[in-house]
Amino acid sequence: MKKPFYGWYLLASLTLAYTVTNGLVLNSLPIFYPELVREFGWNQSEVTRPAQLLFLLVAVLSPFAGGLLDRVSARLALLTGAVLMTLGIFGFSRISTLTEMSLIYLLFSVSLVLCGIISSMYLITRWFVRYRGIAAGIFLLGSSLGGAIFNPLAEWLIQSMGWRLAAAGLAIGALFVLILPLLIFVRNSPQAMGLQPDGVSSDTTGAKTSASWAGYSSTGPTLLQVLRTPTFYLILVATAAMWFTILAVVQHQALYLKDLGGNLPAGKILSVFFTCSLIGKVFFGWLSDRFEKKYIMQLATLNMVLGSLLLFLSSRSPQILTWAYAVVFGIGFSGTFTIIQVLIADYYGGRDYGKILGVYTMIDTLAGVSGIIFLGNVRASSGSYQSGFLVMLILCTLAAICIPFIRKSDFAVNEY
Repeated sequence: MKKPFYGWYLLASLTLAYTVTNGLVLNSLPIFYPELVREFGWNQSEVTRPAQLLFLLVAVLSPFAGGLLDRVSARLALLTGAVLMTLGIFGFSRISTLTEMSLIYLLFSVSLVLCGIISSMYLITRWFVRYRGIAAGIFLLGSSLGGAIFNPLAEWLIQSMGWRLAAAGLAIGALFVLILPLLIFVRNSPQAMGLQPDGVSSDTTGAKTSASWAGYSSTGPTLLQVLRTPTFYLILVATAAMWFTILAVVQHQALYLKDLGGNLPAGKILSVFFTCSLIGKVFFGWLSDRFEKKYIMQLATLNMVLGSLLLFLSSRSPQILTWAYAVVFGIGFSGTFTIIQVLIADYYGGRDYGKILGVYTMIDTLAGVSGIIFLGNVRASSGSYQSGFLVMLILCTLAAICIPFIRKSDFAVNEY
């Protein structure tokens, strides 16, 4: 019996790591915010400020991380980030001031750059060509699984033992499910193990894939070439608008659901949100391996427009529309998230892929930070999120308008 391609084991370990890093830092820590507000008297803008710092630092560091991966071991970067994140979760359980919380989030920012999406997508791009879309979709399930698993878990732990012990308990779990799989399964390239991308054999097809990979790793557009094309900026506007909306909503939706009151089960609604995004990531990843990626991107952004509309209207009938928002926005944001990664690899893969991905990550993360700040200030100044949600609906519409005009450049590398 033929052994399974080792890349699938590597993909499983990367997905598990992404589940833990996103589930803990980006998704479940906002569940702690109401407890911090109650214990320390901070307002919504103050309690989300460390997260703003985190995303700002991730943005600044991302281009350097992308370029660095062309020179150092991606495996080492992932393991270093995993250790730092585990230490950060322990530290979070001991905070008592905003300064201490900000320092912990500073540590989180370094760890996320090292063991986050850039390092993992760099490895996935090396290990998969023909199945890159579905591989990226499976990997990005991690952020949704993280929310679906850790949000209700964090809520239950907080109710059972208080927020400090809950955070410490999550850190202990991360010690085993984050670091060990990376240590055991992650390898830097299939060639280092005598394998080919996608697990093809060394026949004609394998020789073709190997040759295309050799060309892929030494050709493709440079960053300077990419910066001279309109498509780069159209994609940038669309993805920045999406991230402005996505990160702001993820960071504030728990607080928004508390604002709505009415005994809404915030943890369950958020769990539905992230569970539904599982569908979007795998489905859109699968579609991107079979159809023109631009059209799949268009479909995902239109889904985001509908989800943003439901969020804007949800205060009118929260018992119904919050659940509808969780389903539609969850699928839309996850589909957009997946296809962005695949589209950038498809359009700009090659020698400067790490740098180009780092630049996109920097701008998108800065947009996300701006969204978090903007939505927090709207809530603090007006007592409501509604005008902020309207702005996000407009931005999602703008993103959907940009996509039909993007074009794949002539110098994009052909991996097939």
